[in-house]
Amino acid sequence: MKNPSFFQQWKLVSESANYWIVFLPPLAISGLIIWLTLNNIHPYDKNILATKNLLEEVALHLTSGFCFLCLLRFLYSKDQFFLWASGMMMVLFIREIHPPIADYSTYICLLWLFYFAYKNHHIFADYLRSKYFVTLLGAGFFTYVLAVTTDERVLMRDLIQFPGEGKFHTKLEETIEIVGHIAIGCALLFATKKTSDNS
Repeated sequence: MKNPSFFQQWKLVSESANYWIVFLPPLAISGLIIWLTLNNIHPYDKNILATKNLLEEVALHLTSGFCFLCLLRFLYSKDQFFLWASGMMMVLFIREIHPPIADYSTYICLLWLFYFAYKNHHIFADYLRSKYFVTLLGAGFFTYVLAVTTDERVLMRDLIQFPGEGKFHTKLEETIEIVGHIAIGCALLFATKKTSDNS
């Protein structure tokens, strides 16, 4: 079976996405976290280090849990998609351990996983027709982009001088990263095929 072109695959993905859900909930959650932190509302009333340590521990448990569950689903179904999904969650788990050069190796591994998906369209095609899967995965990765830009202070340093940014910066980055892990993990673990006949 001939692999569709990049643009054909992108069209399939973009037609399945609900962009309101991809972008609005992550932005709303970010706004809520900032508000909770600036108003010292539990659990964001603790000091920055205590909150950071707690959230990093939660992220480790989430990513390793989703990795293990995707692997179990692969072992049960023998569907290569779930082995790929387990690999993606493993990459996110390893990044949470923070080994040296974690950021660059994470991006390289994610690019390779997406390249593998592009080159093996037959494994992923029936999943890419699912609005639930594409939308939730898109929201997860958009949330992850928000976390990275927050961590690097891209917007706060270059575009916006936000009062209290030093107070909410770490809590916002760690929390929305967890939201991203949950969205990506749920999209992968609970993905279901949707054949072209049913679309």
